[in-house]
Amino acid sequence: MKKLPKRLQVIADFINEGARVADIGTDHGYLPVFLALTNHASRIIASDISAGSLGAARRSADKYNVSEKINFVNAPGLTGINENEVDTIVIAGVGGETIIEILEETQWTKNGKRLILQPQTKREVLCDYLGENGYIICEVKTVKDRGRDYFIMIAQGEQKDDNG
Repeated sequence: MKKLPKRLQVIADFINEGARVADIGTDHGYLPVFLALTNHASRIIASDISAGSLGAARRSADKYNVSEKINFVNAPGLTGINENEVDTIVIAGVGGETIIEILEETQWTKNGKRLILQPQTKREVLCDYLGENGYIICEVKTVKDRGRDYFIMIAQGEQKDDNG
């Protein structure tokens, strides 16, 4: 893998060293493969609702001999991911409303998880949702890639303590 597209590189740069990462809607799996090649993450999950896309991700991982470093999950959103498996969740390349649906289905994302979100559409709707539902937007970056502007943000769910 020569290098990631700019959009995916910004996302990779937002991932902390040693993170336990789930890439939701992984498509061809370029981000998980890059993380495996660079040993940047301690755990990598590539998840996609589409069996075809997950197959493409497996082929990408096989091509670079990193399949054993990635756990592949065929499931919608975060339904195939256990809360304790990850501390960082990437949801990129889907609409803001789809990101909201994924977060609504899995409320544990509010429990201090680092979210790296890149909505293709409806970013204002997503930002409003985050602010109204217990998430803090920590950082935002816009990157131009292949003639298009991409809006990428880090959001954090408010950590819950033992007292609720």
